[in-house]
Amino acid sequence: MDSSSTTTVFPDLPPEIVIQIFEATACASHQGAHTISLLCSWARNIALPYLFETIVYRSKPSFSVTLSSGDKRSHQSRPSGPLRWGHLVRNLWTESTGMSQPSGEEEVFRSCPNVQNIALMSSSLRTLLRAIQARSRTTVSQRDELGPTSEHAFLHRLRSITLVTHTFRYDWHFLVGTRLQDGSQLLHNITHLRILDMKISAFCPHNLLPNLTHLALPYLDLGNNFEQDVLRLPAGVLEHDTLRMIVLTVAEEKWLTNPWYQIARYPGKSSSSPRDMFRTLVRWAQQRDDRIYVFLSPRRMVDPSQDWVNAARSGRSLWEAAAQARDCDSHGAGLPEEYPKYMGR
Repeated sequence: MDSSSTTTVFPDLPPEIVIQIFEATACASHQGAHTISLLCSWARNIALPYLFETIVYRSKPSFSVTLSSGDKRSHQSRPSGPLRWGHLVRNLWTESTGMSQPSGEEEVFRSCPNVQNIALMSSSLRTLLRAIQARSRTTVSQRDELGPTSEHAFLHRLRSITLVTHTFRYDWHFLVGTRLQDGSQLLHNITHLRILDMKISAFCPHNLLPNLTHLALPYLDLGNNFEQDVLRLPAGVLEHDTLRMIVLTVAEEKWLTNPWYQIARYPGKSSSSPRDMFRTLVRWAQQRDDRIYVFLSPRRMVDPSQDWVNAARSGRSLWEAAAQARDCDSHGAGLPEEYPKYMGR
């Protein structure tokens, strides 16, 4: 080898091209954003908006907390201070379990003023209210300490709520009439609502959300049985004036393994494949109301939070995926032709 030759670590490209490459890489995937953020300080500034766009926060009693850009590892019991990059967060999933301190979760809420899409437990709605009240009392200098924020009001961008747990009417009544700093009402701003669990309570706060356009509910939790021609929905859902789309989600694991939901598989009933039965369900639901979609979510072996994170990072919401499935007639794609043998009659 010629001793005078040198190895070029990075192509000699104009800075504008390098920046475009870094931005495209950071935008393409979360791992790409993480890699770019480790290169150097100016590259990190490019990657940060993509790296912290979606945050998962989990608080458990006494031993662990997750506060990161989607990673499930942390070594701190609670945030030591306001999130430095909270103003970059657009999608926030938060869970507080056991006897964990609500102050940590409130601090996360307060540090993320520009959230557009939030997933939380119904018990955290009161914590969210406290964060709104606390931010409305802060002075300009105190807001500066919380980090860079939009010139607009706290949580003025919030449009979508996902409830991780079942909910009751009393979880919501204290939010009625709550106003943000720009004068708008919090609940009037919400256009998208998803509830992941309705096994204990079938309450849906749609009547408190006058501008709701998109709703997603867990079909199997509502005790539905389409073979008996019965569609059970919370009272008043179909009469909601602004609703344009209702997605009935079906957990693939339950659909495949729990015979309680598969009346056709009982003794004396003819059994069809899970794929065919699912497609029958889709057609049946659409006949009841054209606004009703049925969609497999979460898929088997996929954690609900990871399913939510994947949708947030891909920019393809549940409602968009359900609409695409109808347009392409791809309902039931990936379902097997036969039920698992261990669930046979």
